[in-house]
Order: sequence, then C-alpha cells, then structure tokens
Amino acid sequence: MSTQTANESPTLLRRGRIEREGESIYYELAHRGDDDHRPMVVLSHGAGGSHAVWFHQVLPFSERFRVLTWDSRGFGNSTFAGGSLSVDAAVGDLTAVLDAVELPAEEPVHLVGQSMGGWWSVGFALAHPQRVRSLTLSDTPGGVWTPAMRAHFERSRIGSLTSEVVGVHRALGETTMRERPDQAFLYQQLGSFFSPPMGAVGRMLNEVAVEVAAVRAVGRPVLVVAGEEDAIFPAPLLRELAEQLGARYVELARAGHSPYFESPAAYNEALLAFLV
Repeated sequence: MSTQTANESPTLLRRGRIEREGESIYYELAHRGDDDHRPMVVLSHGAGGSHAVWFHQVLPFSERFRVLTWDSRGFGNSTFAGGSLSVDAAVGDLTAVLDAVELPAEEPVHLVGQSMGGWWSVGFALAHPQRVRSLTLSDTPGGVWTPAMRAHFERSRIGSLTSEVVGVHRALGETTMRERPDQAFLYQQLGSFFSPPMGAVGRMLNEVAVEVAAVRAVGRPVLVVAGEEDAIFPAPLLRELAEQLGARYVELARAGHSPYFESPAAYNEALLAFLV
C-alpha cells in the first residue's frame, strides 16, 4: 500500500515523553504536518510488546488517520519505577499523552487495544466515553469476562510468553511458527530490548472485571478481532464476547494471538473497513 502520492505531504513522526506519577511514558505520533486534523487512531500494545510492534500498521493507517503509538509502564521505552500496573494509571497516562500531542478533548479517537492494551482501551472508553469514536478489541476481552473466557484464562494462565527456542512464542500461531520461522524470530527479537513485568500484568488482568452492559452503554461501535489459532484468548470465546457486546466480529485465519503481526494485510484491511 502506498504511503503518499505526489500531491500529499510525507508522513512525519513525532516522538515524545510525558512525566507522570514518577514515570516517564514514551509515545510516537505519525501525522502529515502541523495542519493535520484527521481523526486519530490510538494503538495500545499487548504484554511483551511495545510501540514498535505496530510497524505494519503505522504507515498504512497514516494515509487516513493520525496514528498514536505508546509504551505502557514497564514496556519499551517507558519506565516502571512504581512497580505496579493498573487500568486507572494507564488511562491517566494515555490521557496525558493525548494532551501532550494537543488533541482537543472534544475530538474523539479510535481506540485499538491488543491483548493487555484492550484493558487500557476499555478503561479509557469507560472513563472518557465522549473522547471515543470506536473501540477495537484485538485478541482480548479487555477485562470483559464471559464465564467461559474466565474459566479458560484460569486454566491456562499467561506466565512467560516467550521461549528459549528460536521462533517459538505463545503469542504466535502454529502456522506462523511452522511456516515463517524468520518472522517468528523477529517477533521474539522485538521483545528482547526490555523485560516485561509479567507478574504485575497477570495480577492486573485478574483483578479487573467489566460488565458487558458498561461497554454497551458507551454507545460506540465495537470491533472484536480474533486469530483463528489464538491459544491465549481463543477465537470461539471472543466470538461469544462479540455477540454479547453487539460488536462486529472478524476472525483471521492461520494467525495466533498477534494477527496484526502475523497477517498484517488481512488485519489492516479488517480494521480500515471498520474505522470510519
């Protein structure tokens, strides 16, 4: 997909940090210049990820939107001095980042949350419904537990995502690991620049429970994306959640827990068809 035409400005990248509650939170904004007032898409990564995992999305999405990526506390270029994660803290951090990029409060954003980032996206939508244009739950319940999803999560637990075996990672599907080991290895390498606080992540995921009615009450379009081979949050359980939320549902074949990375063309097509 082309990122610009002869008559368009190039995509620019603005990097920055906000300082909040003793933490330094890193973000990047892809945009078309100072006069760019197109809608904004906020991409929130999962556990073990960072802003960098969205490299397949930033340029294609920037043809239609301003694209904001950021690092949660303890991930990527952000600090983890406080030693704990919470939805309230993440919502506050994201709100401060939106203020830092000078997004007016009356301009709603498209929220895309991958796995752990779904908790942050749902939390932001509940705290600031007027600032939300749409909500995408990407391989995540976002804290909206169905009984079946909760039972599966209690049985499986997340624990460590990666492996000492090159090309093996729980956040990838069997097809990716078998047929594209170089791609699977790149996924491992993207998470090798920091040590994700998985203990804090696990505690946070278990402690948060959001009612379906609360998300429906936000009154914004919801998309649920699932990877066919996702072992962490299985597709049939995400389909059930989508039905309860009254959400659009897209299942991507031959992809695991990270379809944005494993099947980026299909993933981008699904999201761009939804983001209006």
